[in-house]
Amino acid sequence: MTNDSATPMPEHPGERDERIIAGVVYILFLIGPANGLTMLIGAIIGWIRMDKAPEWLRGHYVYSIRTLLYALAAAILGAVLILTIIFSLVGILLISLIAIWVVVRSAIGLIRLVDGRGHPDPKALLF
Repeated sequence: MTNDSATPMPEHPGERDERIIAGVVYILFLIGPANGLTMLIGAIIGWIRMDKAPEWLRGHYVYSIRTLLYALAAAILGAVLILTIIFSLVGILLISLIAIWVVVRSAIGLIRLVDGRGHPDPKALLF
C-alpha cells in the first residue's frame, strides 16, 4: 500500500499526536496577538512536550517559545515607548509590527509543520 498524499505519514504512531499538539501550539500563537494569553499557553505546552518530541518537532517547539520571548521583549519596549509621550507613536507602531510578525512567523511554522519539515534554524530572529 503506497501513500500518495502530499503530507508525509508519521514514522511512529505517537508522532502523529505530537504533530497535532504542535499544530495546536501554532494555532494558539495565531490567536495570540489578540489577547497574549494564548501565546503563553502555547509556549507552556511546547515547553512541556519538547522533551518527548522527535528532533524535527522539537525545533517547532523551540521556534514557538522563542517567538513568545522575542514578542514579549518587543511588547515591553513598545509599552515603555508609549509611556514616554514623545515616542508613543513609535511604541504603537512597534507593537503593531510585532503582532504582524507573530502571525507571519506562526503561519510559516504551521506550513512547515503541515509539510512535515523541521525548522532550518529554530533560534533565528526572523523566519
